[in-house]
Amino acid sequence: MMINKKVIWLFLFILIPVITLADNPAGLKNKWVNHTDLKNVVSVAVDKTSPFAYCGSEGGLFVVNLQTGEVIKKYTNIDGLINNNITSVYVDSLDRLWIGATDGSISILNFQTNSFRYIYDIKNSNETNKSINDFIQSGNYMFVATGYGIQKISVSNFSFVDAPYYQLGTFAGKSKVSTLTMLNGKIFAGTVSGVAYANLFNANLNDPNSWTNYNVAPLNANVKCSEAFDGKIFFGSQTGFMYFDFQYWQLYPNSNVANSQIFDVKAVGDNLYFIAGNAVYYASKNNLSQITQYAPSGNYLSLNGYNNQPLVGVFENGLGLTVNGSFTNVYPNCPYRNSFDYLSIGQDGVLWAAGGQDITGFAAGFYKYDNGSWSSYNTTNTPEIGSSNFFRKIYSNNGTVWALCFGGGPTRITGSRINNFNPSNSPLPGIAGAPNYCVPFGGAYDNSGIFWMSFYGADNSKGIYAVTGDTSFVGFVNPGIIIAAHLEQVAIDNYNTKWVSSSGNPGGVYFFNENGTINNPADDIYGFYNLNDFESNDITSVIVDKNNEVWVSTINGVFIISDPYAAIRNPNQKPAPVKLGIISGNLRVPFTENCKCIAIDVLNQKWVGTKNNGVFHLSSDGSTLIEQFNVTNSPLLNNEITSIAVNPVDGRAYFGSLYGLSSLQTDAIAPVTDFDKIICSPNPYVLPSGVNLKIDGLVENSSVKIITLTGDVVAEFDSPGGKIASWDGKDKRGNYVPSGVYIVVGYNKDGSKVGKGKLAVVKRN
Repeated sequence: MMINKKVIWLFLFILIPVITLADNPAGLKNKWVNHTDLKNVVSVAVDKTSPFAYCGSEGGLFVVNLQTGEVIKKYTNIDGLINNNITSVYVDSLDRLWIGATDGSISILNFQTNSFRYIYDIKNSNETNKSINDFIQSGNYMFVATGYGIQKISVSNFSFVDAPYYQLGTFAGKSKVSTLTMLNGKIFAGTVSGVAYANLFNANLNDPNSWTNYNVAPLNANVKCSEAFDGKIFFGSQTGFMYFDFQYWQLYPNSNVANSQIFDVKAVGDNLYFIAGNAVYYASKNNLSQITQYAPSGNYLSLNGYNNQPLVGVFENGLGLTVNGSFTNVYPNCPYRNSFDYLSIGQDGVLWAAGGQDITGFAAGFYKYDNGSWSSYNTTNTPEIGSSNFFRKIYSNNGTVWALCFGGGPTRITGSRINNFNPSNSPLPGIAGAPNYCVPFGGAYDNSGIFWMSFYGADNSKGIYAVTGDTSFVGFVNPGIIIAAHLEQVAIDNYNTKWVSSSGNPGGVYFFNENGTINNPADDIYGFYNLNDFESNDITSVIVDKNNEVWVSTINGVFIISDPYAAIRNPNQKPAPVKLGIISGNLRVPFTENCKCIAIDVLNQKWVGTKNNGVFHLSSDGSTLIEQFNVTNSPLLNNEITSIAVNPVDGRAYFGSLYGLSSLQTDAIAPVTDFDKIICSPNPYVLPSGVNLKIDGLVENSSVKIITLTGDVVAEFDSPGGKIASWDGKDKRGNYVPSGVYIVVGYNKDGSKVGKGKLAVVKRN
């Protein structure tokens, strides 16, 4: 529909002649956000001039004000770290924080300028084990314990001094060094083979003969920690606790801890604190045999001290410290674990995540991210969720969430009401040989809001269930074509056909339609695509897009079933899947990535997560690569992506991995129902520009016109379909428009809804 000039001039009259200057487009830090578990504190350092503790964790760094007990800042790879998996932190004599990570990177934070310097030499080396395990400074040099020996680095210019100290006495070359300590002019190294020590001065530390070894039990293997205290060097290993007084090696003089596993040891004032087994103890230098337990039993990882009080790194509980006479734990609000097996976002914009298992094999429960805050659900804090924490999938719709636990059955969350269903309280199946082991795997809501679940195994041969009431479930017996299959991911098209990926025997995609009669299996329709139809031996995900096409991801690319209705109309002549190809130049190149997951946004664009190459953002038909993100060109946490979801409320795309959750701000935001005000940013728009103008506040499928104050239309185009459109500043002939004030008009297809905004353009000569 055309808008006549009278309407245009009416808008010009109504518009207030004031141009609002919007902020510049969001930078990298605002565009990307990483969410990681910061609660496992493996190393603690204290600022020399301020009451701040710097807590290194497996998910990044956070800072605690020790006077107030509050977390005041956190750092991830978006905030300056090279790697989030921190292994050691240390404050040098220039009041800078050295941060070592598992990948060999060293990030150095200047407290005064809040800026970073980096050392990449170890990270970029060819060493097998590059982990930075400990730091200790002597004069102008920092000694670094690594997975292959010791490095010596200048504190003033960060240059490496000497070759790596690979051979420490008679220990095997490139032995892992876990801890370093200095006393009386000697350097002590705790290694996987025992203790090695040498004169710090007037000795060639590259010469193995300069080192003396001690490897008598319990210090014969896996020495984990060391500390100088009262003229002695204390060492802890996996099997015991000893000290060296520079004349004799002695077992710690308390039999209760002498043969315990020692995780860390630290001198704090006149007391020696150490983590033995599941407790933190301390003893006075005047009576080492008399030990006192400092904190309740727990899982403790690391130690430091401040104002004669210990600071304790705690597994899954952040930093432990004494506040107002009581031992308390402090950590940032963050996800419970770094593992994100599956993501789901409902109409309310709340993100739900099934944790699955983390890289160490721990089941993680599930989590919720709402209004900037994380909540966790596990058998410890929410026993109503069932008997297990192994939640692999989760689905949110209209205020109801289904979290599927592999082994523990499905759990439904509606507001504050939580119900777990399993073979003991419902007709849901167990598996052969384990009747109480319930394994729901995939799920989806149909067009009527009914939730459907697939089961990886079922002792009653019913692999699909529909939830037809508050506690009512209807199961469907597997037809002969999938009698031995493991049913996994589920998607439902506009015809209510269930599309279910299958592994086992056979593998492929099963489709099933109850024909509108849930309680009458006689008229059910079903069929099967085997793995040969997808040129692959593993189906990883299946979705239905906004065009009602079925998209199937595999370890050999993505396949599209463009007419799903034809499959149920005649299952024996079902349409063949077509392999996705991306147009490069004038050629269509098959997309052959090892794909782990696939998702769509409100613009029907596709987001594909891969095994090795991060995320591919594709056009709605998949033919055009819009952008690709990996750990090299973005803050993405890992190149293996386990799940993707795009929030229709704010357009943020979330990428799950086993190393945390990354999110990226996109323009795929659900359109408004009615025009309010069109906002342009940046405004003024300076041309030429490295970014397109963002036009925000559109209704669905808007058309947009850029109009001069005299009523001439210089550009017109359709929006992608969401709330936001963009413009490159060029007119219909492809030239940048001149400087001036322009009217931006948006309207729906029939012209019944119209919005307007004002834009200043500044064209540089």
